[in-house]
Amino acid sequence: MKDKSSSCLMRLTIQDILEWIEFNLTEELTLRVLEEKTGYSQWHFQKSFKGVTGMSPGVYIRKRKMVIARDLLKETNSSITEIAMYLGYRQQSTFCRSFRQHYHLTPRQYRLNTRS
Repeated sequence: MKDKSSSCLMRLTIQDILEWIEFNLTEELTLRVLEEKTGYSQWHFQKSFKGVTGMSPGVYIRKRKMVIARDLLKETNSSITEIAMYLGYRQQSTFCRSFRQHYHLTPRQYRLNTRS
């Protein structure tokens, strides 16, 4: 019984972290910050996060940022650099590499394809 209630508590904590991530996606989010928010060890936090979401915290955050980036490229005239900085990337090149890995297109190619 203890294991079940402990698991439910962790799920609530992970759900809280998922909400917190959504509100802070424009920041540079680190694993350390997320771990501090839960008070759990790195190993326990990562295992629990993956158990709830099916992916590591880093992969989850990158995927969420890529969805926002895709929408901004499609719906705004913001420059690629502005979008990268808005999403918490320190360098445009890092943002472009992540975008290309996720969508198999550069941000510029994606924007051109969606506007033609």
